[in-house]
Amino acid sequence: MDKGYDVIIKGGTVLDGTRSVPTVADIGIRGDKIEEIGQIPDKAARVIDAHGLIVTPGFIDVHTHCDIPFMRSARLIEHIYNIPSWKGNWNYMYQGVTTVVSGNCGEGYADADHWLEMINSLGFGSNVYHLAPHGQIRKEVLGEDQPEKLNDKQLDALKDKVAEVMEMGAIGLSTGLVYAPGFLARGLYATHIRDESGLCYADGKRGVCRAIEEALEIGEKAEIPVNISHLKISSPIDGMTARMVLDIIEEARIKGLDVTADQYPYDAGSSHLTLFVPSEFLGSGGVKEQYKAQEGKREIKKAIEAVFTHMGPEKILISEYRNNRQFEGKTIEEIGEMEGRSPSESFVEMVIGESPPLGVFFSQDMDIVRDIIPQSYIMTGSDGWTAPKDILKPHPRCYGTFPRKIRKFVIEEKRQTLTSAIRSMTSLPAEKFKLKGRGKLEKDYFADIAVFDLDKITDRATYLDPHQYAEGVEYLFVNGVLSIDQGKTAGVEAGRGLRLS
Repeated sequence: MDKGYDVIIKGGTVLDGTRSVPTVADIGIRGDKIEEIGQIPDKAARVIDAHGLIVTPGFIDVHTHCDIPFMRSARLIEHIYNIPSWKGNWNYMYQGVTTVVSGNCGEGYADADHWLEMINSLGFGSNVYHLAPHGQIRKEVLGEDQPEKLNDKQLDALKDKVAEVMEMGAIGLSTGLVYAPGFLARGLYATHIRDESGLCYADGKRGVCRAIEEALEIGEKAEIPVNISHLKISSPIDGMTARMVLDIIEEARIKGLDVTADQYPYDAGSSHLTLFVPSEFLGSGGVKEQYKAQEGKREIKKAIEAVFTHMGPEKILISEYRNNRQFEGKTIEEIGEMEGRSPSESFVEMVIGESPPLGVFFSQDMDIVRDIIPQSYIMTGSDGWTAPKDILKPHPRCYGTFPRKIRKFVIEEKRQTLTSAIRSMTSLPAEKFKLKGRGKLEKDYFADIAVFDLDKITDRATYLDPHQYAEGVEYLFVNGVLSIDQGKTAGVEAGRGLRLS
């Protein structure tokens, strides 16, 4: 007797998330699981004709900050329920993403229980796993006045808090060694490395190479896997090539260390403007008070003018600035002109103020981005966040990372095969982060499935007009629930707050 399914995806070209050769097959879904893959009779509540379409596991983004907008808007939680694009995580759904990992770069909710329970109550559009964020945990344990070196009591307290968050179901520990207070950390497992630049130090080593070596040494000594977040070489590049960092990673892999990296397919990054302020000026709450007076501002200004010698103010775009919305979408150079100040003076005034702005930094070389993309140990990660439609000006990677990689670097430039690109978005991250039952199209796996048109899939978001949803994902299933139907949200979000099991 033929089985009846909730849904049959009929006749699509199936890429199962691994290196296997694509096949034309049907997929039968019952409840939240894949029950059968093969030739299936058309007996289901819904049959989707996928002939001519690509069927893959739902994409997994291991590097997001989807929790940060909720933390910053804690007082507006009741309003979030009334903004479908926000609570539904639509900017990721339209990309084909079914699972995100939050708590990256040492930032995010230290209370994993609270965050994951919020996800379950919201009706979030994506599954969420969470990393224990070292920086936030350190702030909660040690306060705003962060010590440069921990005594035994402080270290034990920090360990206890990390263990507590891990027991809540966090899937690992994230650090941001370039941010306050993360840059004060010593001997801890690192993901966001301490220096991503090609700056040459007195010992002849480049900053990014030295920082990667530090992360690998920590992983080796602690006997733990390492993932390097948003692998890149930032300005000053000074003749560096991708191979110079890839060789370091590959040597460690040959020695047996489980090391991978994630990458976004853009030549611009995004972070707080304080990223460019030397660490000696920073405390856990931003610029130290003594540097907000006239003499201190002069010191910061001098340091920023040195930064401008290799990355000019025309390459730094303000994306979010609560204190002055008219600066959003403007470069530091343009803001200086608006204020009648030098760019460095405008920069200093913004970073010493309350809530310094977020910026987009055009600091990379696209040829280096291209050379990193096809490596077998590189995952696709956006470094983006949940973006309510038409609010602020986020980096376009929040809306376009996964379709952009397929359109630009697989179809147009042929830097990577479609099969390997899909693997970088599905089974590779699932295996690395131990996300059981996800990342493959396989019997008894969760029915997180993307169905897209290879001729249409593309990103639309730009730096000046980022709030444009990606196109080409015709159907998206999250835990067996149809969340995108014929290219549009179905009004049903089925993401879950998930824990390490």
